[in-house]
Amino acid sequence: MQFFDLSKQFNLEDILTPRKTLDDLKGQHWHLSKVRVEYDCLTDQDILQGQAVLKSDENIQIELEWLILDTGHELQVLFKGIETTTLEETLLMIKGAQLVDADNNKISTQALSLWIDGTLLPLIPNIRKEIKSRLNLWDYVEYDG
Repeated sequence: MQFFDLSKQFNLEDILTPRKTLDDLKGQHWHLSKVRVEYDCLTDQDILQGQAVLKSDENIQIELEWLILDTGHELQVLFKGIETTTLEETLLMIKGAQLVDADNNKISTQALSLWIDGTLLPLIPNIRKEIKSRLNLWDYVEYDG
């Protein structure tokens, strides 16, 4: 039987959404679930941008923005705000869990970005190849036959 402190105001989302630490997330299996691309064919910009959705085996999702740069000899995938300096705020969203530290305080976006860079990306080393393979890049590059 559960008892609730009626003197507190409860947010239903706080009760239904599990609280996870970054260590909890590290123990889950992650894969690339979805890739979205944004490309304006009316501009001369050579940079492809989009969003990648990473999903865990416990149905937690991390949505992050990426961009593809053409270095002249390869197409390089970078995660915005994590591996690049950005002027505007980068979209980085967690769905399916609230991230907290050991003291049950909410984790900042900056701490999450550091965790993604140092822990999550090494857990899924082929993510850049997967993003590129899901795009038909011939639609976005010039080819002189």
